[in-house]
Amino acid sequence: MDGFQFHLPLILIVLATSVGVLTTVYAAYYLNRYERTKQVVTFTVLATTITIWTFFALLQLTATTYGQSYWAYKMLHFGSFTTAPAVLLYGLSMGNARRWVNWKTTAVIVLLLSPVFVLLFTDPTPALFENPHLMSFGAFSVIDHGNSLLYISYLSAFYIIATIGLSYIVYQTWSDQSLSPSQTAILVSAIFAPMLLSVAHTFSLLPFETPGTILTPTSFSVGMAGVGYAAFRYETFDTKALARSRTIENMREGYLLVDTTGRIIDANQSARSLLGVESPLTGMQLSDLIPTRDGQVLGEVETTPSFETQVETGTETRTLEISSSNFTTQTDQTLGTLLVIQDITTRKQAQQQLEEQRNNLELLNQVLRHDIRNDLQVVAGYGDLLTDYVDEDGAEYLTTLRESANHSVELTKTARDMADVMLSREDAQPQGQVNLRNTLEQELEKIESEYPDAHIVVEGALPAVQIQANQMLDSVFRNLLSNAVQHNDKEVPEVSVSATTHDMRAVVRIADNGPGVPDSQKQEIFGEGEKGLDSSGTGLGLYLVQELVTHYGGEVWVEDNNPEGAVFAVELPLANTS
Repeated sequence: MDGFQFHLPLILIVLATSVGVLTTVYAAYYLNRYERTKQVVTFTVLATTITIWTFFALLQLTATTYGQSYWAYKMLHFGSFTTAPAVLLYGLSMGNARRWVNWKTTAVIVLLLSPVFVLLFTDPTPALFENPHLMSFGAFSVIDHGNSLLYISYLSAFYIIATIGLSYIVYQTWSDQSLSPSQTAILVSAIFAPMLLSVAHTFSLLPFETPGTILTPTSFSVGMAGVGYAAFRYETFDTKALARSRTIENMREGYLLVDTTGRIIDANQSARSLLGVESPLTGMQLSDLIPTRDGQVLGEVETTPSFETQVETGTETRTLEISSSNFTTQTDQTLGTLLVIQDITTRKQAQQQLEEQRNNLELLNQVLRHDIRNDLQVVAGYGDLLTDYVDEDGAEYLTTLRESANHSVELTKTARDMADVMLSREDAQPQGQVNLRNTLEQELEKIESEYPDAHIVVEGALPAVQIQANQMLDSVFRNLLSNAVQHNDKEVPEVSVSATTHDMRAVVRIADNGPGVPDSQKQEIFGEGEKGLDSSGTGLGLYLVQELVTHYGGEVWVEDNNPEGAVFAVELPLANTS
């Protein structure tokens, strides 16, 4: 190859250049395919600068003329002088100082580097070098020169910058236990060792002679392989790790990572906001934020039940629900505790409001059960006593009074039952076994005494089976029987009751000879507030029936009776008595 020389020792720098190229290409591929985090971007820049340094060092060593060698030697400084700032930026990107990795910092670095690159190409001799010339070193021809004070100053400054970046990585690992010490050890040794070698060669501190053109970039490329291993081994470029990190940072819930001493080693912005803390949480003791549960949260058990706590944020009192779980190594060594914080202030306020409404409903239920109902029964009873004491003109008014009183009594029963249903939802009242025949017979006896003019019959024997329900099952049949009589337009209401069982289900049918229910209303009649045909009721009776039957796991529907009227059918599950 005319103009270039090749010797076996160059295999080392060829391999080093290959490592740099492959690392840079993969980093660029990752940036193009996945999200451009600051750590990955700065890693790519660092790999690129070292690769430039190594590549032009390779060209300089293979050149056979002074012009070629001198040009390549000057070009390699585009890599060597930019490696140190790249190390600093890469170090800053690994911790809380990543905010400094931005276009402003980059602009300052470019501004400071510009004079160096200008001075590299001043003629006839760059101001950085003293008497540059081509000299032989074994099989190689390399550029040798004296170092001007300006060159030494720039070189020293850049090595100091690199040292600051590496020191920050060490500091972050010491202060933030979420970073791996093993990763840091590989990173620091892979970058710092070649840097020391370069300094030693520049100031002739090595015990042997060797061209720095091959030694320094080669060692940095080998170090770059260590950096790449650390990044890949500890998932710097792993998509899953990136997704986890971004999800934790953006989620509404607060996230805290606490070590075994109770010190917070990681937290997201939501945690600071929920806890009402302005300063960073990292480094704080968990007991300073949650003093009453510190010992329980950091216990030896794998998980701790969630608990509630209140915090004062300056503007409000927040109720927080905190759940925690310990994470361990494969050898069951506890490393720390993960806490997830949720703001349940709105939920607690809603629960308190529901509790107040429930108490009010309980009070209303008691009033309906006792005071109002008792007073109305007194009115109805005295109305019955007045029957023999009023004349013919007053009898009509007395009848209206008695009917209204009885209707109001029925209304209080329905309202009471509705209150019981609502309260049972809150209390999650358990269901038991209720005898179907006993319940039906009791309600039939009541309806016959209340409506002596109605003709009520039972077709066949009522099955003595157990229904999966509770004591409010009687409200279902009371409302359906009352509905069959009250909504009947015949002079003598006729009601027939039958019950059958099949496939662990019981079906009760209550038929009447009333006006029936049009098809268009067969579904709507069970809705809240639906009164049905020409009804003076509240419209809550059938709604209550459907609510109860559905709660029991059954169904209720209405059919046409033959030749006239309606049939209300109730299907209920039998209790498992085995």
